[in-house]
Amino acid sequence: MENIMLIIAMMFLSVTIFFCLVRAIKGPRMTDRLVAVNMISIKGVVLIVLLGEYLHDNQFLDISLVYTLLSFLAVICLARNMLARSDAKKGKENTNGTV
Repeated sequence: MENIMLIIAMMFLSVTIFFCLVRAIKGPRMTDRLVAVNMISIKGVVLIVLLGEYLHDNQFLDISLVYTLLSFLAVICLARNMLARSDAKKGKENTNGTV
């Protein structure tokens, strides 16, 4: 019974990851895309942990920790890039005389 619940949870997470991927592609703003990518990485970590529990292998927990750190760094880099672009855009508008 426990294995069936894990399989159902993994299938549900896979479906929600697909919906987050759609939001990341179609997002009207860059912030929507950033949040969607962050949610995909979080759900991916949970999926890896559930897979490790299903297979009774503790190495998947180590993999999920490394993936969590990498996804955190990626989101920080994307946020800094987005902030730098918005600052450059504001600076360009101020030099043209528009506000």
